[in-house]
Amino acid sequence: MKQVIKKAGFTLVELIVVIAIIGILAAILIPTMLGYVTSSRITSINSTASSVRKSINMFLTEANADNYGMFKSRAQFTEGYIGIANGVWTLTIADPTVFVHGANITWSGSGSAQSGQPAPSYTNAEDLLASQLANAFPEIETGYIGFYLVGGECCAVYLTEETSVPIIMQTFGGNGWSSDVYGWDGRTAGINSEGYYVGTAPVLLLG
Repeated sequence: MKQVIKKAGFTLVELIVVIAIIGILAAILIPTMLGYVTSSRITSINSTASSVRKSINMFLTEANADNYGMFKSRAQFTEGYIGIANGVWTLTIADPTVFVHGANITWSGSGSAQSGQPAPSYTNAEDLLASQLANAFPEIETGYIGFYLVGGECCAVYLTEETSVPIIMQTFGGNGWSSDVYGWDGRTAGINSEGYYVGTAPVLLLG
C-alpha cells in the first residue's frame, strides 16, 4: 500500500513571526542605508565646493599676474554670486571696484557664460570667470554658488542645488565664515531646512 505524505505549510503564527522579523530588520537597515547615501551626497557636494574655491583662486592668481586682479590688501573684500540654470552661469560681483583693470580686461560687476561653449576673447572679467567655471564644472546645470574674496583670495564658498541663496546661509563676514553670523548646531551637516544639500569650503557643520 502506497504511503501518502502530507505536505505541511507555514502556520499563521509562523508567518506573523517571520513578517515581524522582516519588519524589525527593515526598520534597522533602511535608516542606516539612507544615512550612508546622505553622507555620500554631502561629501560629494563639499568636495565640489572645494574644487570651485580652488578654481576661483587659480583665476585670481592668473588675473593678478596679468594686472587685472584684486588689490593685495586685507582691507579689500567683496562677495560674488553665481546663479546656474540650464547650464548658463550668471555671475555677479558685489563690489567690482576692489579689482584693478589691465590686459584690456575690466570688471563690470556682472557676466555670464554657457557651459560647454569655448571661451571667446572676453574683455569683461566676470564673463571670463563664469566661462572658466562653467567649463570646469559642466556637471552642474542648476544651482547657486556664493563666494567671498579677501585680499585677492577666495576664502569661502557655498554651493547648493537650489537656484537661490539657501535659507541656512546669511551674509559672509570676517574671512568668510563667522560663528557670529552662522548658527551651526552640528546636527545635520550639509542639509538646510528645506532639504536641499549645501556644500561649503572650508567645510562647516550646517544645522
